[in-house]
Amino acid sequence: MTSRENKRKLFEVVGENPQAHLSPYCWRSRMALAHKQLSFDSEPWHITEKQRIARSGGVTAPVLVDGEQWVRDSWDIATYLDDTYPAHPLFAGPSGKAKTLFVNHWADNTLHPLIFRAVIAEQFPLTANCDKDYYQERTLRKFGHCVEEIGADPESACRAIKQALSPLEATLDETPFLGGVTPDYSDYILFGTFQWARVVSLTAFWPPDSALHRWFEDLLNAFDGMGRAQPPRSAL
Repeated sequence: MTSRENKRKLFEVVGENPQAHLSPYCWRSRMALAHKQLSFDSEPWHITEKQRIARSGGVTAPVLVDGEQWVRDSWDIATYLDDTYPAHPLFAGPSGKAKTLFVNHWADNTLHPLIFRAVIAEQFPLTANCDKDYYQERTLRKFGHCVEEIGADPESACRAIKQALSPLEATLDETPFLGGVTPDYSDYILFGTFQWARVVSLTAFWPPDSALHRWFEDLLNAFDGMGRAQPPRSAL
């Protein structure tokens, strides 16, 4: 084992219960590291603990520490991992990376705002007590509404989510993963999105006989069930 291997750790957002990993972006990086077969230690982190990750040059997680290298942002972490550790690639060449970048933007700009509206009323009670005031203030500054106002109509958000997911359902009805016969980083991006929802909410966005359900279950079981080891909202 190299000295770099000994020092690898991932700063991940957790709730008041440290078992509750609340960030979809951290789940992306966690799955990317597992795909690369790279061991790491999880470093629980709260969003008000900005000084702990100051060396990364930013104030948000995930942050990967790989020896002396600090890398922040899930996309930058995935790119760094593929550049630094070529085995078990996350991207299938330049065209695969371009496709994955589209999935990255689609998840961030289309799915996440809808899911935020659908689950925030359930998520906020799980937020670490030390983060709640900051979280409320940041939400009001970013969206112009408080948490309670944004989460006031989860049913309409759920309807919009189900409509937005129809192309993904149709795709997964014809292929096991977005990466083809095996998952790639585009799968891990969306897994992070839905794992976030699973951790913070009891809401189901697809029926149990859907291709999306089969795909998600397969990824929950991947890497010796790393995703399934995270308790769902009902168990936290």
